[in-house]
Formats: sequence, C-alpha cells, structure tokens
Amino acid sequence: MKSFLILTFAIFLTACTHLVVDSTERLQLKNLSDVSIAKLCVIGEKDTLVWVPDTVLPGELSFVHEEDFVGTFHILFYAADSAGKFSPVYAGKLHFDGGSELLKFSKKDGEWDLDFE
Repeated sequence: MKSFLILTFAIFLTACTHLVVDSTERLQLKNLSDVSIAKLCVIGEKDTLVWVPDTVLPGELSFVHEEDFVGTFHILFYAADSAGKFSPVYAGKLHFDGGSELLKFSKKDGEWDLDFE
C-alpha cells in the first residue's frame, strides 16, 4: 500500500510538472510570401516583446524561439516592400496554446494571412 501511494504521488508530480512545461511556447515562422518578414512582436497589456527577431526570407523558416507564456496577444511584424524597406504590419490577435507551433505567413490579394500548421 505504501509503495502504491508513493507511485501515485510520483505520477501526480510528473503530471503537474508537465503542465508547467506546457506553458512554454516554442514558435517557428514559415514565410510563404514573396517578401521578407522580420521582427515578430507579441504585444501584451503592458509591454511588447520582440519574440522572433530573425529576418525570414521568402520560402524560408526561422529558427525556433521559445518564451514562457500562453494566451491571446496582438501580433505585429515587419514586411519588406518592393524597394526592400521594412514597414510594420498589424496582424490582429493570435492565441498561443503552449507547446511547439509553426506559424505560416502568406499574402493573398494584398492581405496578410497568418495560420498555424
């Protein structure tokens, strides 16, 4: 009986640790557009975090970046125009669930589309 209680407690601790680890978001960007994108910013209630500082060329993937938060945030990134000058693009709100996610950037009819794969 004693070993059963110890085993149950150990499983409970493992489950709690797993929940804490899942609050970490690992994000990679995939640029499906024909322009470069840079500096994905996550805007919370009190501050802005440049989460993915990479410049991602058309058809390329960013490095994986990790932050310790989940939730819904405003998203801002910078996109290059035809002259190569970067301008800010507000992408609305995105919800991050924790874990590993690939965020695809594409541009259709002049509008940006961000979607998780």
